[in-house]
Amino acid sequence: YPELIQNMVGLNTDRGITAFVVGDTPFRLQPTGTALNAWGLNTSGALDNGDAGATSYDEYMAMYYPSGYTNDNTGNNIVVPASHMALRTIILNDQVAFPWFAPAGTRRGGVTNATAAGYISSEGEFVSVALNEGQRDTLYSNAVNPITFLSGSGLVVFGQKTRARNASALDRINVARLVIYLRSQLGKLAKPYLFE
Repeated sequence: YPELIQNMVGLNTDRGITAFVVGDTPFRLQPTGTALNAWGLNTSGALDNGDAGATSYDEYMAMYYPSGYTNDNTGNNIVVPASHMALRTIILNDQVAFPWFAPAGTRRGGVTNATAAGYISSEGEFVSVALNEGQRDTLYSNAVNPITFLSGSGLVVFGQKTRARNASALDRINVARLVIYLRSQLGKLAKPYLFE
Protein backbone atom coordinates (compact mmCIF):
# COMPACT_ATOMS: atom_id res chain seq x y z
CA TYR A 1 0.00 0.00 0.00
CA PRO A 2 1.94 3.04 -1.21
CA GLU A 3 -0.60 5.26 0.58
CA LEU A 4 0.81 4.14 3.95
CA ILE A 5 4.44 5.06 3.25
CA GLN A 6 4.21 8.57 4.71
CA ASN A 7 2.55 7.21 7.86
CA MET A 8 5.35 4.65 8.27
CA VAL A 9 8.00 7.34 7.78
CA GLY A 10 6.25 9.49 10.41
CA LEU A 11 6.07 6.55 12.83
CA ASN A 12 9.76 5.84 12.30
CA THR A 13 10.60 9.49 13.03
CA ASP A 14 8.48 9.39 16.19
CA ARG A 15 10.36 6.23 17.29
CA GLY A 16 13.69 8.00 16.96
CA ILE A 17 14.58 6.57 13.51
CA THR A 18 15.20 3.05 14.78
CA ALA A 19 13.70 1.25 11.79
CA PHE A 20 14.03 1.16 8.01
CA VAL A 21 10.85 1.60 5.95
CA VAL A 22 10.31 -0.52 2.84
CA GLY A 23 7.71 1.05 0.55
CA ASP A 24 5.63 -0.35 -2.27
CA THR A 25 4.88 0.82 -5.77
CA PRO A 26 1.41 0.46 -7.33
CA PHE A 27 0.43 -2.98 -8.66
CA ARG A 28 -0.80 -1.42 -11.92
CA LEU A 29 2.28 0.72 -12.64
CA GLN A 30 3.32 -0.25 -16.17
CA PRO A 31 7.03 -0.80 -16.91
CA THR A 32 7.37 1.83 -19.64
CA GLY A 33 10.01 4.50 -19.24
CA THR A 34 7.37 7.22 -19.51
CA ALA A 35 5.09 5.71 -16.84
CA LEU A 36 7.95 4.92 -14.45
CA ASN A 37 9.48 8.38 -14.80
CA ALA A 38 6.15 10.18 -14.42
CA TRP A 39 5.31 8.16 -11.31
CA GLY A 40 8.77 8.50 -9.72
CA LEU A 41 8.92 12.26 -10.33
CA ASN A 42 5.24 12.78 -9.46
CA THR A 43 4.61 14.81 -12.60
CA SER A 44 0.85 14.59 -11.97
CA GLY A 45 1.24 16.56 -8.74
CA ALA A 46 -0.25 13.91 -6.45
CA LEU A 47 -0.57 14.98 -2.83
CA ASP A 48 0.10 11.51 -1.39
CA ASN A 49 1.81 8.32 -2.52
CA GLY A 50 -0.42 6.16 -4.68
CA ASP A 51 -1.24 5.27 -8.27
CA ALA A 52 -0.71 8.86 -9.47
CA GLY A 53 2.81 9.42 -8.13
CA ALA A 54 5.44 9.04 -5.43
CA THR A 55 5.60 11.95 -3.01
CA SER A 56 7.65 10.67 -0.05
CA TYR A 57 11.36 11.26 0.38
CA ASP A 58 13.30 9.99 3.37
CA GLU A 59 16.84 8.75 3.98
CA TYR A 60 15.50 5.81 5.98
CA MET A 61 13.02 4.54 3.41
CA ALA A 62 13.33 2.67 0.11
CA MET A 63 10.87 1.75 -2.63
CA TYR A 64 10.97 -1.31 -4.89
CA TYR A 65 9.38 -2.20 -8.24
CA PRO A 66 7.70 -4.35 -9.65
CA SER A 67 5.29 -6.64 -7.82
CA GLY A 68 5.89 -10.36 -7.42
CA TYR A 69 4.09 -13.57 -8.32
CA THR A 70 4.09 -16.40 -5.79
CA ASN A 71 1.90 -18.93 -3.96
CA ASP A 72 -0.07 -18.45 -0.75
CA ASN A 73 -0.20 -21.04 2.05
CA THR A 74 -2.89 -23.05 0.26
CA GLY A 75 -1.04 -23.19 -3.07
CA ASN A 76 -3.02 -20.50 -4.91
CA ASN A 77 -1.09 -18.19 -7.25
CA ILE A 78 -1.14 -14.63 -5.92
CA VAL A 79 0.37 -11.25 -6.71
CA VAL A 80 2.35 -9.72 -3.85
CA PRO A 81 3.75 -6.21 -3.40
CA ALA A 82 7.42 -5.54 -4.01
CA SER A 83 7.97 -5.17 -0.25
CA HIS A 84 7.17 -8.89 0.11
CA MET A 85 10.29 -9.70 -1.90
CA ALA A 86 12.45 -6.84 -0.60
CA LEU A 87 11.88 -7.59 3.09
CA ARG A 88 12.77 -11.25 2.60
CA THR A 89 15.91 -10.26 0.70
CA ILE A 90 16.95 -7.85 3.48
CA ILE A 91 16.40 -10.59 6.09
CA LEU A 92 18.46 -13.10 4.09
CA ASN A 93 21.20 -10.49 3.66
CA ASP A 94 21.38 -10.06 7.43
CA GLN A 95 21.63 -13.83 7.92
CA VAL A 96 24.66 -14.20 5.65
CA ALA A 97 26.24 -10.77 6.15
CA PHE A 98 25.49 -7.64 8.21
CA PRO A 99 23.07 -4.68 7.92
CA TRP A 100 25.85 -2.55 6.47
CA PHE A 101 26.16 -4.81 3.40
CA ALA A 102 24.03 -4.01 0.36
CA PRO A 103 20.94 -6.27 0.14
CA ALA A 104 21.22 -6.30 -3.64
CA GLY A 105 22.99 -8.03 -6.51
CA THR A 106 23.58 -11.68 -7.25
CA ARG A 107 25.37 -12.52 -3.96
CA ARG A 108 23.00 -11.03 -1.36
CA GLY A 109 20.06 -9.78 -3.42
CA GLY A 110 18.47 -12.98 -4.65
CA VAL A 111 14.69 -13.16 -4.37
CA THR A 112 13.65 -16.56 -3.03
CA ASN A 113 9.96 -16.04 -2.27
CA ALA A 114 8.58 -15.26 -5.74
CA THR A 115 8.71 -16.95 -9.13
CA ALA A 116 8.24 -13.86 -11.31
CA ALA A 117 8.09 -10.08 -11.18
CA GLY A 118 5.63 -7.93 -13.07
CA TYR A 119 2.51 -5.79 -12.87
CA ILE A 120 -1.26 -6.11 -13.12
CA SER A 121 -2.64 -5.12 -16.53
CA SER A 122 -5.77 -3.04 -17.13
CA GLU A 123 -7.61 -6.36 -17.62
CA GLY A 124 -6.61 -7.46 -14.10
CA GLU A 125 -4.09 -10.08 -15.26
CA PHE A 126 -0.55 -10.45 -13.97
CA VAL A 127 2.02 -9.67 -16.68
CA SER A 128 5.52 -10.97 -16.03
CA VAL A 129 8.36 -8.61 -16.95
CA ALA A 130 12.15 -8.75 -16.91
CA LEU A 131 13.23 -5.12 -16.67
CA ASN A 132 15.75 -4.09 -19.30
CA GLU A 133 18.67 -1.76 -18.67
CA GLY A 134 16.74 1.35 -19.71
CA GLN A 135 13.85 0.56 -17.35
CA ARG A 136 16.27 -0.19 -14.51
CA ASP A 137 18.12 3.09 -15.14
CA THR A 138 14.85 5.05 -15.15
CA LEU A 139 13.79 3.50 -11.85
CA TYR A 140 17.19 4.00 -10.26
CA SER A 141 17.40 7.64 -11.34
CA ASN A 142 14.06 8.12 -9.54
CA ALA A 143 15.34 6.34 -6.40
CA VAL A 144 13.20 3.24 -6.90
CA ASN A 145 15.02 -0.09 -6.67
CA PRO A 146 14.35 -2.51 -9.52
CA ILE A 147 13.70 -6.20 -9.04
CA THR A 148 14.46 -8.08 -12.23
CA PHE A 149 15.24 -11.46 -13.73
CA LEU A 150 18.89 -12.05 -14.63
CA SER A 151 19.94 -15.06 -16.69
CA GLY A 152 21.79 -17.55 -14.52
CA SER A 153 20.79 -15.79 -11.29
CA GLY A 154 17.00 -15.66 -11.30
CA LEU A 155 15.08 -12.82 -9.64
CA VAL A 156 17.43 -10.27 -8.14
CA VAL A 157 17.10 -6.95 -6.31
CA PHE A 158 19.12 -4.72 -8.61
CA GLY A 159 19.46 -1.54 -6.57
CA GLN A 160 20.01 -0.20 -3.08
CA LYS A 161 18.96 3.43 -3.10
CA THR A 162 16.97 5.11 -0.38
CA ARG A 163 14.44 7.81 -1.22
CA ALA A 164 16.80 10.54 0.02
CA ARG A 165 15.92 13.88 -1.53
CA ASN A 166 19.57 14.90 -2.02
CA ALA A 167 22.77 13.02 -2.78
CA SER A 168 24.58 12.00 0.40
CA ALA A 169 25.98 8.92 2.08
CA LEU A 170 22.44 8.21 3.33
CA ASP A 171 21.12 7.71 -0.19
CA ARG A 172 22.27 4.07 0.03
CA ILE A 173 20.36 1.43 1.99
CA ASN A 174 23.43 -0.17 3.57
CA VAL A 175 24.66 3.17 4.97
CA ALA A 176 21.21 4.13 6.29
CA ARG A 177 20.82 0.73 7.95
CA LEU A 178 24.31 1.04 9.48
CA VAL A 179 23.31 4.38 11.02
CA ILE A 180 20.11 2.81 12.39
CA TYR A 181 22.12 -0.10 13.81
CA LEU A 182 24.63 2.23 15.47
CA ARG A 183 21.83 4.40 16.86
CA SER A 184 20.17 1.38 18.51
CA GLN A 185 23.48 -0.06 19.79
CA LEU A 186 24.59 3.28 21.27
CA GLY A 187 21.25 3.58 23.03
CA LYS A 188 21.76 0.16 24.67
CA LEU A 189 25.38 0.91 25.59
CA ALA A 190 24.57 4.30 27.11
CA LYS A 191 21.72 3.16 29.42
CA PRO A 192 23.97 1.94 32.28
CA TYR A 193 25.70 5.31 32.37
CA LEU A 194 22.56 7.36 32.83
CA PHE A 195 23.05 9.88 35.70
CA GLU A 196 26.68 8.81 36.10
